[in-house]
Amino acid sequence: MSCCQNNPSRRSFLAASGIATAAVTFAACSTGPEQETFSGGALTQAIRLDQLAVGEAVQLAVGSNQVLIYRESDETVRAYSAVCTHQGCIVGVSANAADPFICPCHSSNFDKATGEAVAGPAQLPLTRHDTSIENGWILVEVESS
Repeated sequence: MSCCQNNPSRRSFLAASGIATAAVTFAACSTGPEQETFSGGALTQAIRLDQLAVGEAVQLAVGSNQVLIYRESDETVRAYSAVCTHQGCIVGVSANAADPFICPCHSSNFDKATGEAVAGPAQLPLTRHDTSIENGWILVEVESS
């Protein structure tokens, strides 16, 4: 009996290696988790436009929702749920405007412009809320009170 009787042939080894490599490649190239968008609410006044400078963010309650609002430019405002997608803690805003949104419980970090999880244990992006700028106010879609 040969010592190598149970070893795979070179051909079957290479075929299996190719399949494993393809699986890893497809997993690495797949897009991240899809971001949820809040729906079913009403646009609600959140903060006066002149109270939030371009490049700044704020965490506040709008109606019964905790939200993060980021003013990206004069005309672009982004809003996300402040509820961390890891374990539900309330995500906050750093004193340094260049920093991402940060969860104080387990240090998950979220990109201000996209809501994507960029560090820490959170894997899912923050839920996005629609926004509007009207009559000098930033409006955010939240649950009706």
